[in-house]
Amino acid sequence: MANNKESNFWLTALKLAAGACALAGLVWLLLWYADSVKESQPLTVPQKPKLDWGIANDSPIRNNR
Repeated sequence: MANNKESNFWLTALKLAAGACALAGLVWLLLWYADSVKESQPLTVPQKPKLDWGIANDSPIRNNR
């Protein structure tokens, strides 16, 4: 009976280790794919913010508004 419990423990430990390795491999694969997709896309030039709306062009001096 003791041998059966011990073998169940090692089988459970082996399953947990295999699951952890599979999960780590999946995360690595997803990160690798995301990095390769990012490299294949052209870099976009950041746009200048539009200053024609809101208070961006308002003068801080009340008489110049």
